[in-house]
Order: sequence, then structure tokens, then C-alpha cells
Amino acid sequence: MEISGRNPVVSMVRGMAIILVVIGHSLPYDNWAHKYIYMFHVPLFFFVSGYCFKEKHLGDAITFVKHRLRGLWWPFVKYGVPMVLLHNVFCSLHIYGSLCDEAPYTYQKMGIAVLKQFVMSGAEPLLGAYWFLNTLFGASMLFYVCRRVVGAKWTFAILILGSAACLLLMPCVGAMRIVFRMFFAGAYMALGHIFAGVSYLKGKQPIHYMAVILFAVLVAVGEMFLPHEMTDATLPTMFPAMLVALMGILMLWGLCQWMITASNHLTIKLSNMLNFVGNNTLTILTWHFLCFKVVTLFLIQIYGLPIEQLELLPIIDELAVQGWWLLYSIAGISVVFLCRK
Repeated sequence: MEISGRNPVVSMVRGMAIILVVIGHSLPYDNWAHKYIYMFHVPLFFFVSGYCFKEKHLGDAITFVKHRLRGLWWPFVKYGVPMVLLHNVFCSLHIYGSLCDEAPYTYQKMGIAVLKQFVMSGAEPLLGAYWFLNTLFGASMLFYVCRRVVGAKWTFAILILGSAACLLLMPCVGAMRIVFRMFFAGAYMALGHIFAGVSYLKGKQPIHYMAVILFAVLVAVGEMFLPHEMTDATLPTMFPAMLVALMGILMLWGLCQWMITASNHLTIKLSNMLNFVGNNTLTILTWHFLCFKVVTLFLIQIYGLPIEQLELLPIIDELAVQGWWLLYSIAGISVVFLCRK
């Protein structure tokens, strides 16, 4: 997840995106706001990764792979292995349990789970959002190979065709869902790489505020007629889903551009905060589910709920819809400031 030093909007957009990730996880799945956010927030990360791709890596594959291993594989292992080793402790503390379909590991299962971390598979429940890391790793490799072999013009076409092929094969080979996810994420990276040449995304020609409003409305219309998550795309919905996601991406991009150009005290403070959050997305991705558990424990105390409710992942839906989603969100986002060096 590279940051472009040339465009401050990039880290702000990523900051907005990770905040939306936390808010999305703070809301029940059937909530309208949750569905709206999921129309575009995950594709945005892949889009930005492609946008920030450095052409100099095309002549140095080893450096590119090392960069991805250090930025994606190593965090998966560094945090994944301790989480596996603490799995049974979490079960004894009711953090895991029957309500989230997790039971204590035997020594054999724990050993297998540890080994899985080294191939970026089987993330622990508290690291459920880590599916993004292995998807981005696979998508990056696919994007890099295509970009190096066939050039920029054909990369998007090959990756989108690969996505379609995976969907066609999925009824026969269930594991193709994971491969599809990587191809489709790679297609979003290719799309971001294409848009890196669009002048108004560089901040020099900000998107008009009316266009931002239009993009927001189009996402809402898309949510009404084609509610989806990136990983749930089908062959008929793949292109419409990508189009709606692009509208959401441009909406956030325009908002961040507006904040930079407004240059008043409030927007400067907000821009700085989003920059900081955007440069520390991994911290939030890693710890926000655990922060949710603290909020859930607090709600258990004030509502007199059984301790087994702590096992629910990631939130207590019935209380989140009553407004407690805001506390969940604040807790999940605040961790990045608590960990600030």
C-alpha cells in the first residue's frame, strides 16, 4: 500500500477509506449505510495501490517483490502468529466461542494454523480484515506480471477477462472465488494506474462539488438497484459494480481535493488528521476488531448482558443500530492515535 509523495490527496483518500472500513464493520450487514459504504470502500484501496504504482519497479522485479513481502506478507505473519498462539486464551476469556463458531485449538490445529500464517491463509477472527492483505499481495503480483509483459494498455483487459474466467469456473471449482478476488482486485489496480494520468485526480484541477454530489447520488442509486460487495460480484454484475465503485472513489477523491483547496483552519486540521490516518491504515486494520471487544464489554456491563455476548464478532448488532455504532467506530479509529509514536 504505497503512498504517493507527489499528491497529498492520496493519503487523505486512504484515511477516509479506512475510516469507512471501521464504520462499515460497526454497522449490521442489513443496514443501508453499511451497504452504501461497501459499494466502493474496498475497491478504493486497490485503486489507490495501482494509482501509486511506480514505473521504476518494472525493471527491478526483486525490489518490487521484496517491497510487497515487507509491506504485506510480514505484517500478516508478525501479527497472525501471536494471534494464533493466543487463540485458546481468547476462548477462555469469551472473546471467541460458540457464538462466533470458534472453539479452542488442539496442539495439532494450532500448529496448522501457525503454518497457514506463513502462506497468508486462515487469519484469526480478530484479524478478519486481513483477507485484504493476501488479496492485495496476489493482486499486486498479477498486476505486475501483466503490466511488465503486455504493457499498460492491455493490463486492465487481461485482468478483467481473468476475473470473468474465474467466475465461469467457480461452479466447478469452489476455490476459484479466492483467485477471482485477486484478479478483480488487480483489475481495480489497473484502473487506478490508468487514472494516474488523469489531470484532475492530481489536485491541479479539482473535481467540481456538483460532480461530487452527482457521484454520491449515483452510488446511492447503485445501492438501490445493485447492492453488492466487491467479493460478491457475478458475471452480469461485474462491470456495473465496477462502475458504481468508481463513482464512489471519485466522490471521496473530490471531497479530499475540496478540503485541500478550502484552506481554512477546520479543513487544514481535518486534512492533517486524514493524512496521518491514511499513513497508518495497517494499525487500524490490525486492531479495530479488538477495540470493538472493549466496547462490547462496556455494553455488556451497562445493559447487564451475559458475558457470552462478548463472543459476537465484530459487534452486537441489536445495540449498534441503537446508536452504539458510533462508539464502536470511535474506538476502532482512535487506536491509531493511541499507538502514535
